[in-house]
This record gives sequence, structure tokens and C-alpha cells, in this order.
Amino acid sequence: MVDCEGVSMDVQVDVQVEKATGDEEKEGWKTASMFSPQLKAMMRIKKKYLKRSNSVRLAHSTNSVVSDGSLHPKSPQTRKSKRRKSRVMFPNDTLMFKPKIERSRAKPFLVLFSVIVFVQFLFSQVYNAIENLDDQVVKYDLEGLERTLHREVFGQSEALEELMDYLNDYLSTYAHQKPLVLSLHGATGVGKSHLGRLLVRHFRSVVEDKLVVHYLSKHHCPLQEAPQHCASAMARRITEVVTRAEEEEQIPFFILDEVELMPPLLLDILQTFLQSDQTNEFLNVVYVFLSSLGQREISAHFLQNASTAGAHKPLRQALSLVHPLWTEPVVELIPLSLLEREHIVQCFLEEMTLEGFYPELSHVDRLADELAYHRAAGRQYAKTGCKQVVGKVNLL
Repeated sequence: MVDCEGVSMDVQVDVQVEKATGDEEKEGWKTASMFSPQLKAMMRIKKKYLKRSNSVRLAHSTNSVVSDGSLHPKSPQTRKSKRRKSRVMFPNDTLMFKPKIERSRAKPFLVLFSVIVFVQFLFSQVYNAIENLDDQVVKYDLEGLERTLHREVFGQSEALEELMDYLNDYLSTYAHQKPLVLSLHGATGVGKSHLGRLLVRHFRSVVEDKLVVHYLSKHHCPLQEAPQHCASAMARRITEVVTRAEEEEQIPFFILDEVELMPPLLLDILQTFLQSDQTNEFLNVVYVFLSSLGQREISAHFLQNASTAGAHKPLRQALSLVHPLWTEPVVELIPLSLLEREHIVQCFLEEMTLEGFYPELSHVDRLADELAYHRAAGRQYAKTGCKQVVGKVNLL
């Protein structure tokens, strides 16, 4: 009957059951006969359900707490705390592997592209720098200068190689941190003045004439000239040439011959222009000093070693006693060798050709034998070099 009546009947039955239960408590078994058997069955089922629910609730509360007051191991609170504290522990000697993370495939290609662009930029910069170096070297025609010097200057292969190394390194760029100062020293007649004239002629052919100064001490500052006047004139000349070279973005050249004849005041002025704390235009300058100072030390070293290698140290010590200009770190010393007898023969042949004489070898040998020589290790070195060659040829 309950199944057919639906939800409304269930509500009515529950109300009747509650009333019956209450009445049964009041009247006991006497009132039980007043209800139908179906209603009595439903009342028994509800009592059993309530009793079972109360027993289950009581059992849960009892199992949660043990006798010592702590939580039961199987209680929900204990299981929840265990779940919170559960953690996978790894030994110290094992590796922990993180889960693989998916990364973008475009990132490696982007990095590779950036590297390629950077390398290409770097190579372009290096290539441009090499081109600029080549342009500078071609501009001054240093290869042609080297061929000319080796062809016309006799017996100075070591000094010429050292000279060209300095020029190639310095003239390969335009901006510098210091001027190039080359101080060539040697005995009389080894070709210092001739070398200076060749340098002047070459650099005047590749740059403007006014940017190449050939200073001769006897000519520009004779003995009767006041040293103060010579010093001021030189300072003014150097300043004018350097300023003009800066405007034209060129490197000026100063070839100063017979430096041993310069008064100390003139050397003082030159020393001021060699300092590195000057303006940029005074740092892009080439100075070449030609002097016979230190010839005694060079000759002694060369006769003992048959080479100028290692002669720089005794030469600098000797020059430091003359003037502090040669103590400047910027000054590079280049000693010139003594000339052997075969070099003297070459000087005679060239001079006789220039004067229009037919150079007979027997005649040349006889003229070469008239000169004085140092003898060391079976070789002969002319004491005065080619100094007397011109005079002897003029007597023919």
C-alpha cells in the first residue's frame, strides 16, 4: 500500500508513525491493538533503523579515541595527517630525476641564428680592418721603399729589416698612442746620410712635400746661430707641419740628420714632442734621428760579435750620458754595422758609374786597398766606411 500511494502517502505515514510512537510510549501495549498490521510493521522498521544509526555513531566516536587519550590509528584524522606528511625520500647517493618538460623547438634555432649573425659581423669587422691595413701599406708603398733601401744601402741588412718592421707596424694604422721615434746610429761612412736622403725622397713621393721635413743640423742651425733661436724655429716648424697633417689626415715625417751636432737646447725641445701626454695630432708622427753618437760602442760590439744583435743595451747606456732624450721609452735604437771590404768595392763601382767612369775591377780593387780597415775573424771592416770613396773617385 505504501508503494502505491507515492510521496504524499510517505509523508502521512511518517506522521502517523511518529504519533503512534508517541502514543505507544504513553499507553504502552494497550494501544497497539488500535493500529493495522502494516503500520505496526513500519513502526518496527523505523525503530530498528534509529537504533542502528545510534549504535554506528557511538562506535565511530569510541574508535576515534583510545584509552590513553590519543587518536586511533585508523581514525579519519590520523589517515588525513598521514596523507599530508607522506613524502618520497631519496638517499643521498641517488639522483633525482625531474619530469621532462616540453620546450619550444624554435629556441635552439633562434640561438643558432644569433650565433651565425654575430660571427658574420665579427668576420666583416676583421675583413674591413685587414683591408684598411692593406690600404695604408699600399698608400705609403713600403714594399717599394724596402726594395730601394736594400738596393742602394750596402751592408746594412740587419738595420734595414729592423727599420722596415717598425715602419710597417706603425704606418699600417692612422691613430696611435705614441709617436714613432727611430734613432739610427753608426760609425762614419756607413750610409746614415744616404739612408736619410732615400727616406726623404720616398716619402715625399707618396705624401705631400710639406709633410716631410729633412732637417740638417749644419744647415738649419749653424754654429753661429743662437741655440734659442734654433729651438724656437724647430718647435714652430714641427707644430705647423703636425697641424697641417692632422687636417689632411696624414702622418708627417721628420728626418733629422747630424743629431750629434745639435745643441742641448734643441734636444730638449725634441724631447718635449716625444711625450705621450700630448694631443692626438702629436702622437701620429714619425721621427728618424741619424747620428754618429755611440759609434765606439757599436764598433766594439760588432768587431767582437760580427753582428749588431745585442748592441742596443750598451748603445743606450752610452747615449743616456749624452742627453736624457735617449732614455725615453718611445725611442727605438737601430745600430748600423761596419762595412766590409766588399761593400767598399760596391761603393766605388756605384760612384764611378755615376761620374761616368768605366769601372775596371782591377782599378776598383787598387782604390779599395788604399783605405784603412779593422781586421777581425779573418774579415776586413773599413774604418771610415764609404766616406773617402767620393773623394778618391773625384781624383781620377
